[in-house]
Amino acid sequence: MHETSVAQRMVDTAIEVADQNGGGRVVGMSLLLGEMTCVEPDTLRFAFGVVSRGTRVEGCPLEIVRVPTRLRCRACGAERGGDLLELCACGMPGGEVLAGRELRLATIDIDEEAARPAGDQG
Repeated sequence: MHETSVAQRMVDTAIEVADQNGGGRVVGMSLLLGEMTCVEPDTLRFAFGVVSRGTRVEGCPLEIVRVPTRLRCRACGAERGGDLLELCACGMPGGEVLAGRELRLATIDIDEEAARPAGDQG
């Protein structure tokens, strides 16, 4: 189950970003997840909840934005959705992948109040 290693990397990255920005709690994250990644969203959510326990990421809502597969036919240049095994309208299989391989944290939200030093009103 590679979702666990993906979730662990997400938590590590979020903590690293929080540390670089004052050390607050992570209060929100969004992930771009392409259809071609073979990462199962529900399994990833579960793994994220498990690996974030006891960290500044625990309890953080995780928004997963699914990115559909988009292909460009190498023969005629037409763009289409679907998978690599489907034929283009011109009859050619496959194509250049334009979208659908994403596995990227798009946003990491940090609690700014928790990141400020004690007594700092700014």
